Amino acid sequence: MSIRRTVLAAALFLTYTLSLSEGTAAAPQFEIKLGKPEFVLPQFTGPYQEREASIALEEYETAERLRELLDAGKRQQVLAELEKFYSIELSPAMLMLQAQIYFSLEMYDKAEATYLEVLKRMPQLIRAHSDLGQLYLVREQPQKARHHFARAVALGSNEALVHGQLAYLNLTQYGPYSAISSYQQAAALEPDNFQWQQGLLAALIQARMYDAAEALLDEITARKPNMPELWLNKATLALHKEDYRRALTSLEMALLLGNEDQRNLQTSAKLHLQLGSYDRAMALLEKSFGRNDFDIASVTEYFTWLSHLELWDDLKKLLDIAGKHLGKLKPAQQSRYYLHMAQLEVQRKRFTQADQMFNRSLNLDPTNGECLLAYAEFLTKQKDYIRAELLYMRADALSSVEKQAQLGRAQLYIEMQNYKSALELLRQIHQKYPDSAGVKDNIEIIENIIALDKSNDTKLR
Repeated sequence: MSIRRTVLAAALFLTYTLSLSEGTAAAPQFEIKLGKPEFVLPQFTGPYQEREASIALEEYETAERLRELLDAGKRQQVLAELEKFYSIELSPAMLMLQAQIYFSLEMYDKAEATYLEVLKRMPQLIRAHSDLGQLYLVREQPQKARHHFARAVALGSNEALVHGQLAYLNLTQYGPYSAISSYQQAAALEPDNFQWQQGLLAALIQARMYDAAEALLDEITARKPNMPELWLNKATLALHKEDYRRALTSLEMALLLGNEDQRNLQTSAKLHLQLGSYDRAMALLEKSFGRNDFDIASVTEYFTWLSHLELWDDLKKLLDIAGKHLGKLKPAQQSRYYLHMAQLEVQRKRFTQADQMFNRSLNLDPTNGECLLAYAEFLTKQKDYIRAELLYMRADALSSVEKQAQLGRAQLYIEMQNYKSALELLRQIHQKYPDSAGVKDNIEIIENIIALDKSNDTKLR
């Protein structure tokens, strides 16, 4: 082959290789599964309080009788007594009691209507707003719940529960900055309540206020060192700061305390791989792959990473571990596994075994475009051009790899010195994908080679 032909082959080969391997050396993505902030929803908030709404003078006797029934747990009898009156005959305090009993008995429509009736008469009644907020939470109407909790706070509520639930709803509906102040107020009112500290921590992390979050987390962890969730949060903060060794230490502590979520196992394995502790990484991967939700995507991710580092022995261990759990996978996923086996055998220069693995992969999934391309490229290097061309033509029929298949087949024709076929195919590629890098230049080079060959033939004659 002339120097000009060699340059052409190299140029086109680079174009094809980039299209296949783009993104394979990307930095690993770490994911830690954290718990969500929670809120407590009491079933029944208790009877009215006189500081919020006074009963009428003529209701004192009835109120005392109802109090005795309530103390005896006879809510149905209390409700029956109250329902003897029209709502207009009852004071706001007695209506509040009626609403609360409806709420406690899960008669939500009647409870809502009664609370709203109270607020018509006393729109600044804090207890009515906070109870109605609770009711709307139960009925999964968070916008209405947030409105009434906000009104209760604006009117001067000093209940930690109200501030905490407002914080939670702000966090989920409007983002972290709207939640921080309310969580701080709830934590100030109930400093021993872990729920509010956990919510504040979540808001600080989401707001990227990492120093404040870390300070709060250190304080909480000192008091509750055996909670794996806290160590997961420590790991998350360390990852945000790219302190991978500290993140790994925190993750391992969470695993030791019993949190073995598959994503956390896999993230810990990635960190061990990145920091060079491969035996521990493989042990964690084996535990992860043993779960019922084992997925080939995680194997692919580790395969890509280990391949980039050229850690072939560790890659073999990875595939051996994954191979024990192939029965959990569908044929298409098993196909991807055997493709990885084939790619490893290529790197180990065990070409007969590689050929067998490629075939096994395609038998499981004939439409595995990635395998068709990799197998065709392998056969091209083995100078088995006929089989390689057939594989490229099969891949060409798949929209997901059509362009790569055509570029690979063009490279194959160049290897075979079939320049007319290569030129025809490259023109088709350029017409369909005009922005493809290097294709137009390669067309010009091939045209020059064909013209040069014709000129040399003419001179020989």
